[in-house]
Amino acid sequence: MPNMQAHELQPIIAEILEAAGATAEYAEIVAEHLVSANLSGHDSHGVIRVRAYVQAIDSGRLAPADVPKVVEETASIAQIDGASTFGQVTAKIATELAIKKAASEGVALVTMYNIGHTGRLGTYAEMAAEAGMAAMIWDGCIGGNRSVVIPLNGQGRKIGANPIAMGFPSEKYGATILDFATSMSAAGKVMVARDKGEALPDKWIVDKDGQPTDDPREFEKGGAMRPMGMPSVGHKGYALAMMVGFMTMMASLPSGAKMPEEDRWGTVILMIDISRFGSVGQFQRDVDAAIDYVKADPLDGEVLYPGEIETRHRAERLANGIDLPDATWREIVACAERFEVAYPG
Repeated sequence: MPNMQAHELQPIIAEILEAAGATAEYAEIVAEHLVSANLSGHDSHGVIRVRAYVQAIDSGRLAPADVPKVVEETASIAQIDGASTFGQVTAKIATELAIKKAASEGVALVTMYNIGHTGRLGTYAEMAAEAGMAAMIWDGCIGGNRSVVIPLNGQGRKIGANPIAMGFPSEKYGATILDFATSMSAAGKVMVARDKGEALPDKWIVDKDGQPTDDPREFEKGGAMRPMGMPSVGHKGYALAMMVGFMTMMASLPSGAKMPEEDRWGTVILMIDISRFGSVGQFQRDVDAAIDYVKADPLDGEVLYPGEIETRHRAERLANGIDLPDATWREIVACAERFEVAYPG
């Protein structure tokens, strides 16, 4: 299992993406995002995605140099057409715009459609928290090729993994982040288990016949994800997935894609300026106090706040490097060799 420092890995990924057709700016944004996901412990949204992005460029589904544009705008609302380019590029633009509008108007809603994979939503929630804002983000679809989740008591890939993220600032602990799929896990975690040759820790997926399984290889053979909370409270994950899907359908309305046959992927960012309610510094200290209060009386193990695992992973992996499954590294090497990008080995 290769181990690489972030500063070694990021330029390789950027060079691959640029050689595949991305602008230098876009390649750097996406490479930084992917490596940051690995640093945060979310290998499912990290460099394991490089091969898929190159394949999407090859097929014409991803336009690696096209420019997102704002198509509708008011003082507090904006719609962005992602021009089929990298979702990370469009989402960074959208988050920065939402922060700017919220600072001016108190609250902002920015939507995106016609976008590639947006990556780890927590990144954008962290951007909001670092700006002293509160944010909530929805991302997903119902129907189309990107759907990977079965409905409760149903079958077939009908719903996206449909993640949701939230972010709040604190003074002592930094950004406090919620970021999870509404399925049993992100689909990328199944990819990671496949590359590591490991069984899934739980029966997150069903096989092509609809039977629960812990074999990640069944996902690519026609299987699907199960809603979060299966089997006992799967109705909650399923309902949340549907509501995220409806929210993102609103964002993707301008695309003109038909429901449910065509891809109607969308993303919605709600940004709130905390200073409109009082002192941001006081709010941050209140969050610190709330976290201290909740962590004070552990019973079984340590009480963690949302986002603490990511903070610890980042510190550990910055110091000790990122371990990459052999299969993931082979895919990166194959892309590097195709584009004549130098890599260690």
